Amino acid sequence: MTTALQEELTDAVFRAALEADAWDDVMRLMKRRFPSSAQAFYFLDLQTHRVRPVCAMGIEPRWLESFNDFYFAPDNPWIRLTQQLHRPGVVRTNERLEHLLHDRQALYRSSYYNDWMRPQGLKYTIGNTLLAEDGTVANVTLLRSPDAATFSVEEVIAFEAVSRRLTQALRISIQLEKANTGLVSGAAFDCLPQAIALIDAHRRVVYVNRAMESILRSRRGLTLRQGALHGLRPDDEERLIACVTNTLASRAGGNETPVSLILRYDVDAHIVVHAAPVAGAVGRFMPSLPLVLLMVANFVDGETVSCDELRVLYGYTKTEARLVQLVVQERELRQAARAMGITYGTARAYLKVVFDKAGVHSQAQLVARTLRDTRH
Repeated sequence: MTTALQEELTDAVFRAALEADAWDDVMRLMKRRFPSSAQAFYFLDLQTHRVRPVCAMGIEPRWLESFNDFYFAPDNPWIRLTQQLHRPGVVRTNERLEHLLHDRQALYRSSYYNDWMRPQGLKYTIGNTLLAEDGTVANVTLLRSPDAATFSVEEVIAFEAVSRRLTQALRISIQLEKANTGLVSGAAFDCLPQAIALIDAHRRVVYVNRAMESILRSRRGLTLRQGALHGLRPDDEERLIACVTNTLASRAGGNETPVSLILRYDVDAHIVVHAAPVAGAVGRFMPSLPLVLLMVANFVDGETVSCDELRVLYGYTKTEARLVQLVVQERELRQAARAMGITYGTARAYLKVVFDKAGVHSQAQLVARTLRDTRH
């Protein structure tokens, strides 16, 4: 994946947490990342046997209308294995289906394939369940034609990584929608594992969930004084102010790009703060007040990121991926160079290439981008 495409896809997923229309952009970029004939994001109601498309590209309306009849047919092996396959994090492919059934022809004998997929020129599938609650599942599915190659192992790994970020975005989007309709209070955010805060231009807190309260109580990189967020150290305070200012400026300029920064609170631990201008549901809910959504991830240096995943996400070589892994863990380029057995000058040369592939301009941006893209 090119750096530009990776950045576009990451930003679209981030925006999807706040803007329903951004899911269309996500699907378009998924098509570019995973070349396919059809792309769909939809909800399946397993009790009523109905599908509710959110975004379906490459599928004509008449085929969407007939989907329920064929997909929920008794001979469709995807439905027969719902319990095993329609679970968050389980990537569905033709090969996985065949392995579970010990039957390579089960799908191709079904009416779903012969009367729905094949007439549209579709054969190969890759999909993932983002959420599964109360008999309803949210799925992302991509479909390829018979003359295209099946989805590769590299694509399956990359698809799994993207799906994790989609799940986070969808959870936040659903909670925002519920809060905006008045069906639940802001406490709905408390069920999210991500630390979340809504703040205004002066960093005054509009809302924090329980995970964020925990971070503030333990003074992990951020603290609350007189109702506003502050960094623990003077330089962190300046960077936090700049982060909020730049985030709101990006919205005013029509380029709603997420901003990230790292705040260290211990010798071997730090938090990564992702900031995005609030639009969509919250923007309509409080239209006169420009807000910033903060999502915070805690990171202990002993944790590692996968070199294999880094190579898939950014196209790094083995050496480049190892360097990034060490930089994320140790934060000092000289330490990383010593661990790899290379000179500091060589490490700097590799780092310049890494910056270009990741689309960043500093070591702090590199660490923030890496943690944002690889955190489960």
